[in-house]
Amino acid sequence: MAKATLNDTYFFTQVEHAILRSVCYYMIGVPNDPTLELPIIRIDAFVQQLPKPLRTRIRLGIHLFQWGPPLFIGKLCVFTRLDTGDAVRYIDSWAQSRFGIRRQLFRGLRDIAFLGYYSTT
Repeated sequence: MAKATLNDTYFFTQVEHAILRSVCYYMIGVPNDPTLELPIIRIDAFVQQLPKPLRTRIRLGIHLFQWGPPLFIGKLCVFTRLDTGDAVRYIDSWAQSRFGIRRQLFRGLRDIAFLGYYSTT
């Protein structure tokens, strides 16, 4: 199990926490403020309950999404460092990709973001 972060997540590392925060910010379209911490904690709790092979795939998918900008939009930085216009373009490139695996990963991340943000306590 990964080290607990300062933000009360236990499955995700601090880096993965930051990636999910950016995913929630851009895919849901909500302000990037402290209120995004609760959805990340909910996502963490949900993912902890999944079977290990699925948790592993989610973790790998998050890192692929983070490190994909140089390959998919030609920007030499990670997703969490993209400016707003490039981040939106990058997300759109995943949503409209001709490769099914990229579209599936996009939908998975989007669904997890919505699940965390709109779930009730």
